[in-house]
Amino acid sequence: MVSDPQRAPLPQHAKPPAALVTLDAVTVRYGATTAVDDVTLAVAAGDIVGLVGANGAGKSTLMRVLSGMTAPGDGSLKIAGLAVPVGYGPRQAHLSGIRTVWQELSLCANLTVAENFYVEQPDIAGPVWRRSYAERARAALKATFPDARTDPDRLVGRLPIAERQMVEIARAASAPGLRLLILDEPTSSLDATASRQLRDRVRALAASGVAVIFITHKLTEIIDVANRAVVMRNGRKVADTDARSLTETELIAMMGAAEGAAAATPRDAAGEGRTLVRLGGSWIAGGGAPVALAAGSVVGVAGLEGSGQAQLLRSVLDGATDARRDGSAAFVSGDRARDGIFALFDVLTNISIGRITRRAALSRLSYSAEAAAARPLCDRVRLDPDRLGSPITDLSGGNQQKALVARALAADADILLLDDPTRGVDIATKQHLYGVIRETARSGKLVLWHSTEDREFAECDRVLVMSAGRVHSDLGPTETGEEAILAAAFHARATDAAPSGQRPGVAMAKTVAANALRNAAIVALVAILAVMMLRNPMVASEFGLRLLLGPAVALILVAYAQMFVVGGSQIDLGVGAFAGLVNVLAVTALYASPLLGLAAIGVALAGYAAMALGIVVARIPAIVVTLGASFIWYGTGYMILPAPGGTAPDWLRALTAWHIPGVPTPLILILLATAVAVAIHRSRTGTVLRGMGGNEAVMARSGWSVTRYTVLRYLIAGSFAATAGLSIAAASGAGDINAGGTYTLLSVAAVVLGGCQLLGGAIRPLGVAAGAVTLALIGALLGSLGVSTDYNAAVQGLLMIAVLGLGSVVIARGDG
Repeated sequence: MVSDPQRAPLPQHAKPPAALVTLDAVTVRYGATTAVDDVTLAVAAGDIVGLVGANGAGKSTLMRVLSGMTAPGDGSLKIAGLAVPVGYGPRQAHLSGIRTVWQELSLCANLTVAENFYVEQPDIAGPVWRRSYAERARAALKATFPDARTDPDRLVGRLPIAERQMVEIARAASAPGLRLLILDEPTSSLDATASRQLRDRVRALAASGVAVIFITHKLTEIIDVANRAVVMRNGRKVADTDARSLTETELIAMMGAAEGAAAATPRDAAGEGRTLVRLGGSWIAGGGAPVALAAGSVVGVAGLEGSGQAQLLRSVLDGATDARRDGSAAFVSGDRARDGIFALFDVLTNISIGRITRRAALSRLSYSAEAAAARPLCDRVRLDPDRLGSPITDLSGGNQQKALVARALAADADILLLDDPTRGVDIATKQHLYGVIRETARSGKLVLWHSTEDREFAECDRVLVMSAGRVHSDLGPTETGEEAILAAAFHARATDAAPSGQRPGVAMAKTVAANALRNAAIVALVAILAVMMLRNPMVASEFGLRLLLGPAVALILVAYAQMFVVGGSQIDLGVGAFAGLVNVLAVTALYASPLLGLAAIGVALAGYAAMALGIVVARIPAIVVTLGASFIWYGTGYMILPAPGGTAPDWLRALTAWHIPGVPTPLILILLATAVAVAIHRSRTGTVLRGMGGNEAVMARSGWSVTRYTVLRYLIAGSFAATAGLSIAAASGAGDINAGGTYTLLSVAAVVLGGCQLLGGAIRPLGVAAGAVTLALIGALLGSLGVSTDYNAAVQGLLMIAVLGLGSVVIARGDG
C-alpha cells in the first residue's frame, strides 16, 4: 500500500508577517493571450479581499498561481515572506495552508462526501478512519451551513449542485492549518440563506486570522463581507480599495461594465400567444387546476433550494405526462461541467452540436459553414467569435455559459428551458443575457427560467413558486419582487407536509427497480442456481457446487484484475493473455525452481505494472497500451512453451487441493479472493484509486501522484491476474498460453454485469464476483435445460446487453 501524503508542519513565526501572500508583478500568458498582466497583490492574515471583474478578466488565472496550478511567466510569489520553491504546486500550496474552492467544483462524484474529505485532508489514522471522516464532514458542514442535512456516506454524484457546492466549501474551510481560503464564485448555486451563512463563516474565519479571497459576480456580497475590493479588467489590476465605502454602481463602473449593465430590454416587450406547456397532476399543490404557460412570455421558477425547480424543467424537456408541452424545447444547464459542455470539443462544436445531430447521418459537414452559422449567435450573446476554434475548457466559466446559451438559441426551439443560466456570469453579461431572454420571448417563444438569484425574477412576466416538488403560487408581473417571492416560498414550505414532489409509491418503485438493476448479477446468479437446483437437486450438494464453481475461480480473479483497471476509467485488453503467460511460467520456470519461477513471475508483474508509464507519461490510451502488451504476453508465452504441456509443481496443486468437509473448496477460494478485493476497495489506497478514476485532475490538484497510483493500480490488477494464472496451472496440472485467452472479454462482461461503470471510477466487488460466477454457470445452465452449449457465448452477450440497456433507462430515471 502507498502511504498518505505527509503533511509537514507550517512554519512558526513569533509575529505574523505583514503579508501572508504576496504576488509581485505576476504575468501569465497562454500563447499570444495574456491572461494576467503585471499584477501585484498582497493579502494579510485576517483580510477579506473581494476580487471582481468581468468574465475573462484574469481572476481565476491569478488564483491558479496562488494555488500552484499555474506557474507565472514573469513575477514572483511569496508566502509568509518566503519565495516559493521551484516546482511549487498544489501539494506545496496545501502544505502552506492555502485551499481553493473552484468555480468548476473539484469533487470526485464517485466517492462519498466523507471520502472526498479524506482525499483532500488525509491526516486521520486508525482503523475507523471512515467513521472519523464522516464525523469531520458532518461537523464541517454544520460549522458553515447550520441547516445542512447532507449524509456524509452519500455519493457526491447523487447530490444536487447546491449541496455539492456546500460540501466543497465546508471541506476547504475546515482544512487543518488553513491560512488562506480562496472562494471562486462560492454562492453561484446557493440560495439566499446558505449564502448568508457562508458570509458569516467567512467573517468568523477572518476573525481567527485566516485570510479569504472572495470572488463573485454578486457585487452586493462583496460590499457586505469584504474589507477590500480588488478589481481586474483585461488581466490587469485596476483598483484596490476599501470595499465598505463602495456602492454597487461604483464597482460596476470600475469593472468597465456600465454600458452592459444598462442594456436590458424593457419588460413590457413580451406578449402571450398559444399555450406551449401545461403543468398539472403531481406538479400542482393540492390537486389544483393545471397551469398553462404561453408563447411570448418569460416564466420564472422560484422556491427555496431543492424545491423541485430543476426537476420541473427536466420534466418539461422529457415531455412527461404531468408536464405536457406542445413544441420543441432547448435546455441550458447551470451545471455546465456535468450537464453542459463537451469538454473534449472546441467552442464551435459545443455550439453546433445540436445542428449537427439533426443532419442526415452521412451528410457532409463544413467547418466554415458551421462557423458562419455560429458567428451571429456569438454576437448575440457577446462571445468572441475568434475563440470558436479554442477548446471549450480554455474559456472562463462565464464564457462557457455563453456558448451553452448560443447552442440553445441555435436550436430555434419553441420553448427555452433555463436552469440557472447566469451562474458564475459577470454582471454586464447577465444584463445582456436578460435582454436576449426578453428578445427570445418577444419572438414568440416561451422561456421557462429557474434562477438561484431571486432578484432576477424581476425580469419575468410571472413566477411559479415551488415547494416540495409542487407549484404553490403563480405570481403576476406586479408580484415578482424578491420579498413577495420569499414570502410565498416560506409560506409554501410551512404549509406543505409532503416530503417531495413525486408520488411516494412511484418513487419507491423506481428505487426498488434501480437497486435490482445495480445488483443484476446477484439476481441472475440466484435465478440460475434456483433453476438448476429444480432440475437437479444434487447441484446444491458439496460435490455439485465444487464441480460448478471450480471453473469460476480463475475467471473471478481475472475479473477483479479488470475491475481495478476499470476503476481507473480504463480497460485492459491483455489481462487474459497475462494470466496465460503466468500459467506458462508456473509449469516451466516455477516447476524447475521455485525461486527462479517466482523471480520470473515477478519480472512479468513488473512489466505489467510498467504499462502505467506508457499510459501516464506518454499519454497513450490504456486500450492501446494493453492491446500492444497482449502481443508481448502471447509471444513470450509461445517462446517459453510453444505447445500445451509442462507440469505444475506439486506444492502449487496442493494449495488448491485441500478440503474442508461439507464446504466446497472453490467457494472458499472465491470468498477469499472477494474478501481481498473488498478490503482493497474499501481501504485508503482503494479510495484514492477510485478517486483517480472518477476525476484524475481533481486528485492531482489535491496533491496525489497520478503516476504513482496508476503504477499501483496495474500492480494490484497484475497480482490478481497472476494469481489466476497460477490457479489455472494448479487446476489443470499443465500450461497453455491460450488458457486465459477467453478471460479478457469475459472479465469485461463480468465487470459490466456486476454493476461497474466503464467510465467514472464506480466499481462493485461483490457484483463482479456474482457476475463472473453467473457467466461461468451459463454453460451448465444450458446443459441442464438440454440446450446446446454452442449458445453459451450468445447467452452471455445477451445477458450483458440486457443489463446495460435496462440499467441505462431505469437507473437514470430512478435516481434522477
